Amino acid sequence: MKFFGIKIKEKEKGFSLIEVAIAIVVVGLVVSLTLKGKELIHTAKLNSVVDQVNAFRMATQMFMEKYSAMPGDFANAKDMIDGSLENGSGNGNISSISDAKRFWKHLVVSGLLSTELINGFPVSKLGGYYSVASNVGENEGVWIILSRGTSNNMNFSGIISQEDAYVIDKKYDNGDPSSGEIRTLKATGSGLASIGQRYDLKNKRNDCVIMFRLW
Repeated sequence: MKFFGIKIKEKEKGFSLIEVAIAIVVVGLVVSLTLKGKELIHTAKLNSVVDQVNAFRMATQMFMEKYSAMPGDFANAKDMIDGSLENGSGNGNISSISDAKRFWKHLVVSGLLSTELINGFPVSKLGGYYSVASNVGENEGVWIILSRGTSNNMNFSGIISQEDAYVIDKKYDNGDPSSGEIRTLKATGSGLASIGQRYDLKNKRNDCVIMFRLW
């Protein structure tokens, strides 16, 4: 700009301190909302595990009331449900990986459970598979087990952290990993091991499996 023939340099425009402060606040809010959104999504996934397990429990109860036998173990499944099914052994146990796959197949083909089976198992929104087994380690009874996978229905891969398992256990059971209707065990690569009577909330490694009692 010229003033009376003299060229005057214009002052360069920039951000004021107020504008910078507003921008920092906005960025902080966006980050906070993003993290909160991720937390809410993760919590919803944890809750969905219990919703799925409750559906499995209900379907299993209806199956047993209808056929007086446990799915997967039902010795007359081929004749009474569908000719495509394999009969169970009728010994009252779900021990092998074949037994576990047959358990889910009996429930689905009977029409009592509506879910997609991947590699013979239902899948979780956390990832991984739901298997089922009798007498897992020192835990007597029949259990639904959520894990990354299983090679022989006893050697499960970890999928959940102790922190997340605690969230589920505390909300829906007694918060003790070693007792109650919900239990958590550490996957060691060669089997499952106890984590004691308390969860380590600092442990965020997904090296555990979580189990839900059927009966």
